[in-house]
Amino acid sequence: MASQTAHKEPCQIISEYDKNMCHLADKKIMLNILEFTPIAQFSIGKNHRITQWNRACELLTGYSAKEMIGTEDQWKPFYSTKRPVLADLIVDNDFRKFQKLYKNKKSSKSKIIPMAWQSTDFFKNLGSKFRHVFFLAAPILDPKGKVLGAVETLQNITEQVQAKIDLRASEERYRTLTEQIADGVALIEDGKISFVNDACVKILGYHTSEDLLGDNLVHLVSDTYKKSFEKMCKDFETGNLSEKMLQLRCLKKDGTEFWIETHNSVIEWEGKPALLTTVRDITASKLQDMAIRKEAYYLRSQNERLRTTIKGRYSLGRLIGKSNSIQRVYDRILKAASSNANVVIYGESGTGKELVARAIHDMSDRGHGEFIAVNCGAIPENLIESEFFGHKKGAFTGAIIDKSGYLESANGGTLFLDEVGEIPLNMQVKLLRAVEDGGFTPIGSTRIKKANIRIVAATHRDLKNRVTSGLMREDFFYRIHIIPIHIPPLRERKDDLPLLVYHFLQTLSENGKTAFIPEKVLKAMQEYDWPGNVRELQNAIHRYITFNTMDLLEITQPQPNDSFRFNSDHFPKTTEKIDLRIAIGNYEKELVLKILEKNQGNRTQAAKALGIERRSLQRKLKRYHIM
Repeated sequence: MASQTAHKEPCQIISEYDKNMCHLADKKIMLNILEFTPIAQFSIGKNHRITQWNRACELLTGYSAKEMIGTEDQWKPFYSTKRPVLADLIVDNDFRKFQKLYKNKKSSKSKIIPMAWQSTDFFKNLGSKFRHVFFLAAPILDPKGKVLGAVETLQNITEQVQAKIDLRASEERYRTLTEQIADGVALIEDGKISFVNDACVKILGYHTSEDLLGDNLVHLVSDTYKKSFEKMCKDFETGNLSEKMLQLRCLKKDGTEFWIETHNSVIEWEGKPALLTTVRDITASKLQDMAIRKEAYYLRSQNERLRTTIKGRYSLGRLIGKSNSIQRVYDRILKAASSNANVVIYGESGTGKELVARAIHDMSDRGHGEFIAVNCGAIPENLIESEFFGHKKGAFTGAIIDKSGYLESANGGTLFLDEVGEIPLNMQVKLLRAVEDGGFTPIGSTRIKKANIRIVAATHRDLKNRVTSGLMREDFFYRIHIIPIHIPPLRERKDDLPLLVYHFLQTLSENGKTAFIPEKVLKAMQEYDWPGNVRELQNAIHRYITFNTMDLLEITQPQPNDSFRFNSDHFPKTTEKIDLRIAIGNYEKELVLKILEKNQGNRTQAAKALGIERRSLQRKLKRYHIM
């Protein structure tokens, strides 16, 4: 109870303990109440002798009830010489003397307790301590209203007074500090400005702080942004302030429009919540940003116009072709590059899905960031979470260092998910949360990280069927399936075959000499369906450059079991001199190329088919200059 009382105003406390006491006729009851109240109180009779000196009064003054009751020494704890205290003046009803003795002591008649007087005073040694004390004295009346004596209440208000002194000092220090910084500082209470520094006055185009004090800050905001500012004020009033920073267009005193950035914090000021705002003039940077945005819009518009002329071009990025079907792909790439939406690329193996993904990345606003390519089908299920989200050292056996995952590596760039349909369902949930800005947590960590990424996915499967069959979550599908791009297989764009052949002959030829393919061979290639698509064509051209021959029978009549067949035309006739090492090398190179083609470029599967380690295959590829 005492701790609750300490937080109340003195007059409130007195009203709770004394208001009814002034009208008690039963003196004994009154004295008992005085004894046990937590507020320091004493009472005197008509003869000015002390009749009660309660325990709280003993603690405050250092004088015991035993030595005070029955005496007229109520002045002793407070003054060095005898003089009337408030209770004495109440008994004598001498208000003039009260005004004289308590001049400049915040003395007055009480507005709460009838016939009571109040005052404050400071004592250097009261109960062996310096104290600020609030006094209130009221008469004790009989039922007929006759004065029987007086009761005086004492409250130690030292902490309250000191708090006010400290607050004033703090305000002065704060003002001194705020005047030294370039940013404007304003304090808003009940929607009105109660404090503003000189920098803020200058930023807002006024002459003195008096021009702004008491004004509603919303009056300074232009009509376009008033709703945003009013919402912030409303959120502040309801305790739901979430926007710590706002950019607003405001009006100076002369009507000039300018831009400010405000950073807002809720603080406690004089026992009530207030809004502390720092103000910065960002007009120059805002106008520059608007100019950059305008230029970016112009460039995007130009990009849209340029797409109509792409039909006259033979390439886009590393993609080659001029057929109508590939031109439609170019068109989709340009649209995707001008957007930040997620993309799914559909196409058979070997059609160039990763090239399309990289073209989108390079031509987008994310081109300066990382392009992280992930083969989702090649990651073991027990490692997939670690690969995507990373892990901390010691998170599991083998985690000897902290490792960043794909999402963190792709932050600010593009995450290319090849064979996205192979991602397990439980991982789809976690990826969906990360993509929707819910963040992710590396294994072994408790800290949530967020990554600003764009997903470009690729697959040779029908993802809608995967959803229907329960192998892909519907919400994950719709999150990534925003811009679909379908790459036609090579058999549907045969018009591009000559361009592709010429391109590969140029890029794969060695010593600066471009190889040549006879017309009849090219015609035979046109009749082939190329189930391995552009990748198969690239490998075939590579073999042709290496061996200077192409097995047309193998192209036009592929074997049902697709087994490797030895082509004796690649070697000299028996009458010629044979270098065994070269012959074996040629045979080994052709075998490696054939197995790679059979496994659609998958080096792990090719090494398994050859019965060798993957590292051994890598060395052979390097030795024979096979890409």
